[in-house]
Amino acid sequence: MTFNSDAYLKNQKMKQFKKPPTSSYKVRLKAERQEVDSELMDRILSSDSEGLQALVKTNQATYADIAKAFYNRVLDTRGTQAVITLNESIIEEAAACVYNEKHDPLYGLPVLIKDNIQTVNMPTTAGAAILKDFYSKEDAEIIQALKEKGALILGKTNLSEWANFMTTDSANGYSAIGGQTKNPFGPFDVGGSSSGSAVAVAEHMSPVAIGTETAGSIIYPASQNGVVGLKPTLTTVSQDGIIPIAKAHDTAGPMANTVKDCYYLFKAMAPIEGRLDDFSKPLDAYTFGELTDQAITGTYREEDASVIRTFTDGLKEAGASCEHVTLNEEAHNVNFFDVLIYQFGEGVREFFKRTDQPITLEDVFKFNEQDPKDRVPYGQDLIEKSIRHDFSEETIQQLIEKNRSITKDALDEAFQSVDFLITLSNYATSLYATSGYPALTLPGFKRETGEPIGVTIIGKAYQDVELLHVGQLIEQLGVGW
Repeated sequence: MTFNSDAYLKNQKMKQFKKPPTSSYKVRLKAERQEVDSELMDRILSSDSEGLQALVKTNQATYADIAKAFYNRVLDTRGTQAVITLNESIIEEAAACVYNEKHDPLYGLPVLIKDNIQTVNMPTTAGAAILKDFYSKEDAEIIQALKEKGALILGKTNLSEWANFMTTDSANGYSAIGGQTKNPFGPFDVGGSSSGSAVAVAEHMSPVAIGTETAGSIIYPASQNGVVGLKPTLTTVSQDGIIPIAKAHDTAGPMANTVKDCYYLFKAMAPIEGRLDDFSKPLDAYTFGELTDQAITGTYREEDASVIRTFTDGLKEAGASCEHVTLNEEAHNVNFFDVLIYQFGEGVREFFKRTDQPITLEDVFKFNEQDPKDRVPYGQDLIEKSIRHDFSEETIQQLIEKNRSITKDALDEAFQSVDFLITLSNYATSLYATSGYPALTLPGFKRETGEPIGVTIIGKAYQDVELLHVGQLIEQLGVGW
């Protein structure tokens, strides 16, 4: 089943809404709401990062007020099960912050972090029962970078367990530790694996959140929950301190309600070159290529063709050039599943041997098998395959290089005639997952049922900031809702 087939969506809806399991390992938020003026709280929750800094600058709010408002919002919307853990000391940390115009745009503001990213003062669980009490010795490099800029960690978000590489029968957004994350727009697939981060941003639990992606795990949930999500160029963002699936694919990335906030978080996470303000080209100076490959359009849902047509019509009305682009069929037939199977086990072993809990996938499998109904209600066949494969490192490295060569060549050929490629949601995941190229999904459309669907723009390698610039121009255009 493909991610958007009728059978897949029916299966996901049944799992996520009819009878989602509840594990005895599930963590429940027991924190208490903080005192903050209700009118002020509404203003805080409706502001972007620049608006929040303006509230502090004009003495309309303190950083502690901001922390309290988002802290309360997490508790008020806990039914979505988007957040696993709250940082109990964030109010105190916020109270120590003092406004200065020279500070980073995210200084003193709360950030939510996907729970496969190491943080020293909260567990890092990947949603797995075996990691319920796992505390890391140090923050992931991206967390260190955020803290150096004065950002405050509000908590850890729920995810598809093990970043959706535990079982082929998974429910997107389900983990033993966090339960079933719910799409706030209705009974729709929440997407995965960065489900909690996407829902948290959509529900204004935090102005920004960090997700991770191996193959669609930022783009798809961002699309499904109506938020902005950036899958950066591979290696732009440090992988250090993030529980891995495959180092050939893995990256963390920002999620936000606006493109500018997405940029601010991206800039705080990684030492990127260039600034958003460096780009001044108008939208009509760009040429966009709509991917019309049968591998993509042949799997469109009923309203998708209309959505992409409305979007491209809007670009044309703004003066941008749009043309159809069809890649070679080989670009959609790359095999990266074997890469994930091989690198998952190796990556987990290497990651945890540096910690106080040096587990392997074999340990995880045995632990889960002791009580599968409670610990892995949807099974763990991907963990088992990752243990029992007979691939060699040489074979996998050759496969990685082959995949990358095929998709990079196809994309680079397309980029000779267009500046950016456009598609919907994560229909083109295999292209940017294997090439390592950046992808940005923008909200703006809903199906007749109210289910969000994002437009995804693919750029060239290390073109991330210009991709965000174009995203901001499109955002200002207001195509869609």
